[in-house]
Amino acid sequence: MKEFLKSAVQKVLGRFGLEIQQLPTRSPSALGQADFRLQKPLLQQALVRLRRHRIEFATVLDVGASDGHWSAGFARIFPDKFHLLVDANEIHLPKLRHACERNEHWKYEVTAVGAASGTLYFDGSDPLGGHLSEIPYNENYKPCPVQSVDDLVRKHRLQAPFLIKLDTHGVEIPILNGACQTLQETSLLIVECYNFTFGEPAVPFWEFCRLVAERGYRPIDVFDVLYREVDQAFWQFDLMFAKSDLPLFKDWRFFLDKRPSS
Repeated sequence: MKEFLKSAVQKVLGRFGLEIQQLPTRSPSALGQADFRLQKPLLQQALVRLRRHRIEFATVLDVGASDGHWSAGFARIFPDKFHLLVDANEIHLPKLRHACERNEHWKYEVTAVGAASGTLYFDGSDPLGGHLSEIPYNENYKPCPVQSVDDLVRKHRLQAPFLIKLDTHGVEIPILNGACQTLQETSLLIVECYNFTFGEPAVPFWEFCRLVAERGYRPIDVFDVLYREVDQAFWQFDLMFAKSDLPLFKDWRFFLDKRPSS
C-alpha cells in the first residue's frame, strides 16, 4: 500500500516536473553533535556533555549541599558515585540524613568548610543563603565548626579521583586553600561564581578563573546563568573546570571533520 501511494504521488508530481527524493540520513553521532537541545546552559545538559568527555572521578564532594537536591540531580546522570554532602546550616540536617539513607554510597556532615579546621561564625538565617565569617557581624552569626576539605577527605577515607562542587557564597578561595592535598587528585571543579564583588574573601569570576588557572584548571563548561531581580543584570553562573592538561584543550576545531550533508 505504501509503495502504491508513493508511485501515485510521484506520477502526479511528475506532471509538474517534480519528484520526491529521500534526504540523506545522519549518523547517531552526527545527530548528537547537532542536537542544540544538548547545548542548553543548564546543569543536566552540562552533565550529559561532561559524561561524553569521559573524565574519571570516583567521589563527589558536594560542599554547600543544602538539602541534597544538587547531588540528587547529579546522580541521575552519574549514578553509583560516592557523595559526601556537606552544609553548615543545621536546618538541612533531616533532609541530608534522609538523602543518605536512600543512597548507600552517600554520607553527610553538618559543618562549614574553610582553609583550616576550627571555629568561625555562620549566619544561617536564610536557608537558601548563608554566610561564613571570622567576625560575628550581627546576632544571626553563631559559632560554627569548620573543617578543611583535606581533613574531611582523611576523616571519611574518600576515594580519589575527586569532583569538588562549591556553592559557598564567597568562601571558595579559603576552601581551596584548605584542599591542597585533595586538589592533587581532583579531576573536576564545579563552582558557583559571581559577577559582583562582595568583599574579601569573595572574588569575581574572572579573578577566580585566574586563581584556579594557577592551580592547573581551566573552564570546560558554563551553565545556570542567573540575573538579579533588581535590574536583570548578570549576577552569577556555575563554572565547570577541568585539568589544564586535558587533551581536548589542545584541539582547536569547532566543527566536526565530516559534517553531515544538508
